Parts: sequence; C-alpha cells; structure tokens
Amino acid sequence: MNKNTKILAGIIIALATISAAAILLNRDNVVANKELNNNAIFVVLNDGKEVTSFNMSEIQAIGEVEFNATLRSSGSEPKEHVYTGVLLKSIFANANISIEGKDAVIVTAADGYTVAVTIDKLMDDDNVYLAYKKDGELLGTKEDGGSGPYQMIIRKDPFSQFWCKFAISAELK
Repeated sequence: MNKNTKILAGIIIALATISAAAILLNRDNVVANKELNNNAIFVVLNDGKEVTSFNMSEIQAIGEVEFNATLRSSGSEPKEHVYTGVLLKSIFANANISIEGKDAVIVTAADGYTVAVTIDKLMDDDNVYLAYKKDGELLGTKEDGGSGPYQMIIRKDPFSQFWCKFAISAELK
C-alpha cells in the first residue's frame, strides 16, 4: 500500500467511527422526539426545565380557532389555507408560565430544527399559532407526508420563513 492509500484509508475509518458515534449518541433523542411527534404531545419548557406537556385534546380545549395564513414555499405559488390551532401565548398562559421578563420563545421540531420568535411577535394578537389542522384535515406526521402533528405558524411572517413544521416543544428564554 502506498502512502496516499494509507492516508485515505485512515480518513475513511475515522469518518466511519465519528458517524457511528454520532448515531449512537443521538439515537435516544431521535426515538424520544419521534414518540412525542407520533403521540401528538407538545412539551412546554421554561428556562430549560419542562413545566408541562399537552396532548391534542388538551390543546384543543385551550381554545381552538380557525385562521387564514398564506403558505409561501419555493417552487410553488403562494396559497392561502385555513388552519386550526391555538395561539401559542395561550398555551403558556394555560401552563401558568409568566412571559414577563422573557425575550423569546424557542420552538423545536422533532428533527431538531428550531425557530426563535421574539416576545413582541408572540404577544401580538392573531399572530403566532400552534396549528394542527390545515383546510379541515389534521396536519399528519412526517411519515404520512404531513407537516405535524403540530406546526407553528406566524401569520404576519410575509414569506413563511419562520414557520416550524413537526413542532414538539416551546421554551421561553
């Protein structure tokens, strides 16, 4: 074996080892997040600590509303849909979590994607929702080709850039 072949083989072995370690370390998180997504559980945190969690019927009982929002995605024309959900600030109020002194809410998806929303946007009436239906149908899970069971929608986001599909938790910071 020449020197370049040995170096290349060493690099490949190192990358395979790193990949295997990352998969093993992240396996528990992936399984837990998939379970939350499939069971339609939404977790509420405050400064890194879980305060409570809600299932679909508990979220609906907070006060579901229908609202219109325009979905803009690359490769297709903007399209207005009728969503059903609850204001995200109402979920925090229902959990008896004060928003006073907080700067942002961080919404996390089952795949680890996160979106930070300023408190001003969160508190703006008719703006930040946790949706679970689109045009009268449940959003469905990623495995079903859906975008839920929950999706955070910011109605006043002109380009739909800060929406969060597959939302599983929200944390005030």
